[in-house]
Amino acid sequence: MSLRGSIDVLDHQRIIGWAWETDAPNVPVAVLIAIERRVLGRCRADLPREDLAIAGVGTGRCGFALDVPAGLLSRRESYAISVRREGDGKHLPGSPYVLGPAAAP
Repeated sequence: MSLRGSIDVLDHQRIIGWAWETDAPNVPVAVLIAIERRVLGRCRADLPREDLAIAGVGTGRCGFALDVPAGLLSRRESYAISVRREGDGKHLPGSPYVLGPAAAP
């Protein structure tokens, strides 16, 4: 199975990206987002993305978004955020992603 995808937005409040399985193009990928063993959240990559539909990535319904609960991630720290397919733990290309500290105001 070939997993494709990426992260488009990564900050202390939100993680937005897409995931698509080329061998099962019409089945949404279940995504697990974590820091080491601490799960931040789970979601399905089934949100419509016009950019992906135009690019021929399935039907384009392979986007996901996770709102990170306020205060869960310190804006002063760096984190290695892993984004994996939930069933087998396979990482999205480029995962883990590094989230650096937020810039001072």
